[in-house]
Amino acid sequence: MLYNIINNIRIICLKSIQIAKSGHPGMPMGISDVFTILWLYFYKKNFKILNDINNDKIIISNGHGVIIQYVLLYLTKIYDLNDIKNLRKFNSKTPAHPEISKIIDASTGPLGQGIGIGIGIGLKNKIFSSKFNKKITLFNNKIWIFCGDGCLMEGVSTEGISFCGNYNINNVILIYDSNNISIDGETKNFFFENLNNKFNSMNWNVIGPINGHNYIDIYKSYKKAIKSYFPTLIYFKTIIGFLSPDKSYTNSVHGSTFNTFELKNIYKNYFLKYLYKKKIFFCNKKKYLLYYIKNSFFSYLELNRILNNIIFKINIINIFCNLFYNCINKSTRLISSFILKKIYKINEFIGGSADLSSSNLTFNSNLNVIKKNFFNGRYINFGVREFLMSLINYGLSSDKNGLAFCSTFLVFSNYIISSIRSISISKLKNIFIFTHDSFLVGEDGPTHQPIEQISILRKIPRLFVFRPFNFIETLICWLLFLKLKKNSCCLILSRQNYKNNFFNVFNIKNIIKGCYIVNNNFKSELIILSSGSDLEIVFECYFYLKKYFNITILSMYCNFLFDKQRKNYKKIIKNKKILVIESSNDDIWNKYNIKKIFLLNIKKYGKSGSGNELKSFFNFTKKNLIKICLYLINL
Repeated sequence: MLYNIINNIRIICLKSIQIAKSGHPGMPMGISDVFTILWLYFYKKNFKILNDINNDKIIISNGHGVIIQYVLLYLTKIYDLNDIKNLRKFNSKTPAHPEISKIIDASTGPLGQGIGIGIGIGLKNKIFSSKFNKKITLFNNKIWIFCGDGCLMEGVSTEGISFCGNYNINNVILIYDSNNISIDGETKNFFFENLNNKFNSMNWNVIGPINGHNYIDIYKSYKKAIKSYFPTLIYFKTIIGFLSPDKSYTNSVHGSTFNTFELKNIYKNYFLKYLYKKKIFFCNKKKYLLYYIKNSFFSYLELNRILNNIIFKINIINIFCNLFYNCINKSTRLISSFILKKIYKINEFIGGSADLSSSNLTFNSNLNVIKKNFFNGRYINFGVREFLMSLINYGLSSDKNGLAFCSTFLVFSNYIISSIRSISISKLKNIFIFTHDSFLVGEDGPTHQPIEQISILRKIPRLFVFRPFNFIETLICWLLFLKLKKNSCCLILSRQNYKNNFFNVFNIKNIIKGCYIVNNNFKSELIILSSGSDLEIVFECYFYLKKYFNITILSMYCNFLFDKQRKNYKKIIKNKKILVIESSNDDIWNKYNIKKIFLLNIKKYGKSGSGNELKSFFNFTKKNLIKICLYLINL
């Protein structure tokens, strides 16, 4: 019976890919036995209550084979036959790779990323179980992560395996589909690690290698895995394109469809009569929940608040009055750290830094730090694992309950740009705190001086990139983050202290628009536009020139936010004569239809030297800026 069911699943996968005229038949044909037995006997999911907090999760890191999940959703009567026929079609429920929804737990595209995302989900469940499992177990679900040879070749998978083993996140079960084939041929030519020793050395339990087509061995391996004290790798040896006489064991079956002759040969190997019945898993029984409410009422209220995304209100006036005098002429990373201590009062706010807590200033001594087997905390030491850190953040926010942040230097954002993109595609809410925002990092040299990073981040759709100048702008950025629903943001902060207390009158209504006139001068001969720490030199120039000329200063700390304003408001920069100053190579300003524009920015990498030496090297000096202003005014 099971043999017939699994073969039928293979046939439906195959036909769906043939209708789409493109796809990846090799993996679903090879992994059908492994996936179906998990789905039938071990995967706990109540499809009648999709938001059940204790549902298991399935993350397919090798997402090109996601059709196997779609077919099982069809047989479980969640999807219909048209959904399967519309594989890879425009606006269908069955895209080529998993895309996050109420049913699909994460968007996985580039290989390896699903491993980090799944570990992030597992970590959050561990944190919640530590906090809310009181007499009644509300959280004990498993995170089932599928991966292939390609996923384990990606460096980020090793980051994830190391992190998961070090913290012993033992609700994670990694299902490795080892078919020894990748696009370029047999993996033995370029991937022949001893994976058992590798995983064991990183505190994982390893089951296998196991024949991925032997039903009894598959069942027994899952039985062992769910009882493991450690995170578990189940190592399955499978045949890519299983039961295809023409293409099994070959790389040609990975990502190409079959011709008519090859299909006939496959059908000869399959028996199509079947009977399918999904085992039903129920959520926590109602009486258990009533018992939990009675005995842990305040914990229930807190959990209910988090699950309904009700965030504690932040008193902006109170924060402003308490912190203003401590934030005069300080670095924005220090200003942000003061504000962050107030934000930490939100109990579902979780995050950390990639081994840079003392530089990013994100740590709060009042918080418990998450440690191995100790998840009753909210601050995470990610270690030097930037890429994984952002994928963990994906996992922490994938259910859209709670708030997540992570932090590193701006120049290291290159490591994590792919996962920031994935988070934005998935419409998840995160905040990335990037410090050391410019060449004024100084003596650390060009490798540590960001030039192109702001430009790259600004080009990511749906991503708010904030680069505040002073205390009030930084505070507004944090409040805007809390109000976001389906967007993430980056907070770009300076390492160095600088003068940022040039004005004391704040027009909050305009500040929240992403760009505003700082010095209340609306009629001018020249507009100088800048953001963040670069505004310091702008003001130095302004105080010299204002005796002779009318100059307006614009602070554009978030282009994306400004772009969302009404046309009327955006006229503050249209058809004007504008000087743009920014210590990056961004050319985004050309889109604003500015009548006359002059850019003072950076078109080369930095140098090792002091901040003042680098200002001269890049012509970011008061003297040079005054010359440029005089030239533009006389144009």
